[in-house]
Amino acid sequence: MKINREKLLANFGQPEEKLLAASIIDKGEKALETHQFTLTDFLDPSQLNLAINLLQQMDEITYLFSGGFPGAERKRVIILPSYYLAEVGDEGVAALQVEGNFKYNSVSHRDYLGSILGSGVRREKIGDLLVIDNGCQVVVAEEIKEYLLLHLDKVGKVAVKVKEVDLDELQTKPEKVKEIKTTVASLRLDAVASSGFGVSRSKMVKEIEAERVKVNWKVVTSPSYTVKPEDVISSRGKGRVMIEEIKGETKKGRTGLILKRYI
Repeated sequence: MKINREKLLANFGQPEEKLLAASIIDKGEKALETHQFTLTDFLDPSQLNLAINLLQQMDEITYLFSGGFPGAERKRVIILPSYYLAEVGDEGVAALQVEGNFKYNSVSHRDYLGSILGSGVRREKIGDLLVIDNGCQVVVAEEIKEYLLLHLDKVGKVAVKVKEVDLDELQTKPEKVKEIKTTVASLRLDAVASSGFGVSRSKMVKEIEAERVKVNWKVVTSPSYTVKPEDVISSRGKGRVMIEEIKGETKKGRTGLILKRYI
């Protein structure tokens, strides 16, 4: 079976999207040729959407996700022939725990990630980071695990030790979700985001135009952008809002919504 490469790539206009799509097609072809699964690097949610849409168009190919724990935001995609019989789990990922005395040095998610990348590792090889007491747990690609065990020795000014932990030792926290029932004048991004985040529409317009708002993990700079069910709106420093349901128009001509805000 041959994958129609040209037809699939024709759906992508942006260079970075076309490059990712080509990589996924390569891995799909290799999976069929070798009768084995292949792995992508870690993909963010926007890239995962692209990958899913592409893989669903490839006959005889199926896929799974490997992010280290349920609910992981960044995941590797396991691409395999649909007839593949072997059991596949969290392939290609490992978990590391970074520990240090941070009592007098406040560090954040950004500090841990910066130190990891500063050691010479590409972002595509790093999954989710979980900040814990006196350290951080990080999901990494299996192939760079040993490198980080040897080379990551400091976060900021604090000396750290790195050890491998089992994936089931990851200290994940359930997300807090608030359901919001509201009405909006239209399904414009500024109107929906304003209701979801509880800020004025004029302030949300400024946030959008300043490139601080994303829809499905892509920056959107137009306040009039139309959102749809299951879209995820994120605003820097405010969290995320998902459009769970559009209820239809009220007697006053407004659109009813059910939103989920992740705090």
